[in-house]
Amino acid sequence: MRLAAPSPTLAEHARYPWFVLGTVCLGTFMGSIDLSGINATFPILASAFDTTVPVIGWVTLAHMITSTTCMTISGRLADLVGRKRVYAAGLLVVLGGFLLTATAQSLGWLIAARVVTGLGASMAVANSVALIGATFPANRRGTAIGAMETTVAIGLAIGPILGGLLADWLGWRAVFLMSWPPGLVAVALGLTVLREPERQGPPESFDFLGAATFAGGMVSILLGLTTGVSLGWGSPFVLGALGLGLALLVLFVPIERRVRHPMIALSLFSHPVFAASNLAKVGCYLSLMAAMFLAPFYFQRALGLGPSQIGLAMLPFPIGLAVSSLIMGPLSDRVGWRVIAPTGMGIAAVGCLLLTRLDPAVGLAATFPALVILIFGLGSFISPNDSAIVGAAPRDKLGVAGGILAMTRSLGMIVGIALAGTILGARQPVYLAGGLDETAAFVEAFHDVFRFTTAACILAALASLVGGGRRR
Repeated sequence: MRLAAPSPTLAEHARYPWFVLGTVCLGTFMGSIDLSGINATFPILASAFDTTVPVIGWVTLAHMITSTTCMTISGRLADLVGRKRVYAAGLLVVLGGFLLTATAQSLGWLIAARVVTGLGASMAVANSVALIGATFPANRRGTAIGAMETTVAIGLAIGPILGGLLADWLGWRAVFLMSWPPGLVAVALGLTVLREPERQGPPESFDFLGAATFAGGMVSILLGLTTGVSLGWGSPFVLGALGLGLALLVLFVPIERRVRHPMIALSLFSHPVFAASNLAKVGCYLSLMAAMFLAPFYFQRALGLGPSQIGLAMLPFPIGLAVSSLIMGPLSDRVGWRVIAPTGMGIAAVGCLLLTRLDPAVGLAATFPALVILIFGLGSFISPNDSAIVGAAPRDKLGVAGGILAMTRSLGMIVGIALAGTILGARQPVYLAGGLDETAAFVEAFHDVFRFTTAACILAALASLVGGGRRR
């Protein structure tokens, strides 16, 4: 299929970069309402397929593992064949996956369909930041990325509400089709608005051996991380998966050094800003997901809130991310990411520290300020840090750089959930054995989790200071 090029009038329009941003934001909005909206269907899906909620959790895990694994591969493919092609094709694959999911007749079918959506999401998400980075100048990049992050936050806020309403009115299958209208518009805009720049230099080949080794290593590690809490970190399966994954990733390095056109240009990590900013990103999303994962349990077990109250109490997460991204993205364009990014993680560390001192007797009056400070700090970090990563990558490597950026984000999320569950599960029995009741033991273990995330935020703030002082 020959892809349509934007008209010369549109491509040369002074506001063309903003047309690109709108196109990318619509695609990311589609993905975010899908991921968050599915959570509202878990109880219904468990009943429909006569299984347990933990098993139904693989509907989300299958998507996350596939997308995380394929992010970097999709980014490299985009550098070779074109970001517009891969982005638009990814959206089409996602829409196909939605259709397969909505028509699923068995649990296996359902999970396999989510693997398809994960593959498509990796193709689209890996190229979203790359498309922005290739279109916007450095002094506007933070604003653009901030707008995209705000779109994601809005989708995360709307998804559960819309998903719950559709599941109640039309059944669970309708939830997987709610992203079709924005998805179709996003595909049409992607094919007409986005332009494919001419490739400079001779054609390069795709590193199939490197891609297979990397994918195998990532799948094994992610399977180990996602099953460690339920099976136990000492179980043969978990240890075998983690060991195999580490071995494959170690083998991946010499493979990449020997091939002429590696899947991942390891030279990217020789740039201190690129390496340190990706490391800091893991710490950011680790802390975010630990809070998002444990906050509902704290609201229920420590404060005694009901489901609808918990839903309202979780609103600081999307609202805080949206507001901070809108404010700090443009601000970072003016004062530089080096000031905003570490400051944001410092603020997040204060929020985590406040969470370690929560007293259920005080109620939401203490919980809300701590969460708002944490989320505002993390949201202040994300856009400037992403801008730094994109600015540190050569233009011909923006695809793979965007894939690495998206991969570290997903990896941080998965590690955050795994570590939060592990620390909580390990520390709560200790407090119970010490004579505390179940609620008090949970609260103390909750505090221990955020002592860890406080340290993670501080380390991320320090990492974001690494590198040269020049803005790019």
